[in-house]
Amino acid sequence: MKIAVITDSGSGLTKTQANALGIYYLPLQILIKDQMYLDGENITLAEVYQFLENGEMPTTSMPPVGIIEDVFEQIKNDGFDEVIAIPLSSGLSSTASIMQATAKEFDLPMHMIETYTTCEAQKYLATCAKILVDQGLEVDEIIARLKDSIKESDSLVIPNDLQHLKRGGRLTPIAAALGGLLKIKPVLQLNEKTGGKIDVYDKVRTLSKALKTAVTTFSEKNLDSDYKIVILHSKAQEDAEKVKELMEEVFPNSDITFGNIGPVISVHTGLGCVAMQYIKKVQIEI
Repeated sequence: MKIAVITDSGSGLTKTQANALGIYYLPLQILIKDQMYLDGENITLAEVYQFLENGEMPTTSMPPVGIIEDVFEQIKNDGFDEVIAIPLSSGLSSTASIMQATAKEFDLPMHMIETYTTCEAQKYLATCAKILVDQGLEVDEIIARLKDSIKESDSLVIPNDLQHLKRGGRLTPIAAALGGLLKIKPVLQLNEKTGGKIDVYDKVRTLSKALKTAVTTFSEKNLDSDYKIVILHSKAQEDAEKVKELMEEVFPNSDITFGNIGPVISVHTGLGCVAMQYIKKVQIEI
């Protein structure tokens, strides 16, 4: 059986990067000033930051139906028998459901992986799925290994301003209610227990306490070299670097990645956000 792997731009991958990895790619849409952009294709992270700094409140939506159909038609024409799909959490986007409908339209058996996450963890899962496919593993074994990692993963988000997330409807009702509270710095959580939606993990008074809370939470998980740890930010490099230093002290032997929150997710987090993710490494043959 010939297996294709597909993901979307919530992973932070660009179309060029995904193509280089041999992964099929769907761009989510970013709407700014009545202009629609394709994430990862014709708008950069720097441009999104600039719009946000100018006071714009962009919105996002799932990939265009026409592009989804074109990609699945390409997968069919390329001779693939089935598909492993790794979209961003269904709690954040309806992309997964439209992918399922389109796969059925093209009579392509598709295995949908509910990631309960996005960003670097989603990218990691998609990349590992492609590696396992190339190693010749059966689809059921690939899915089992991906799900094993997802069960032991978590994301903590510390936004500077909740209004972007609240406006986008990606928060649970409890988390959204925090938007009206003054002098509260929420630590938000995204994982399987939250149903892939962003929920409240803790509420503190200062950013410093929020960052320390996140690091302490990770330290209590007893993460070791079998886990991948990620520190991400949306134009909050100084704060993110503080977290990275703290993480390196706590986990001196772990694989810690540092980077940016991708364009489409930055639209919802707003500027000044720091996020931390961990995920158990996928079992890959060496």
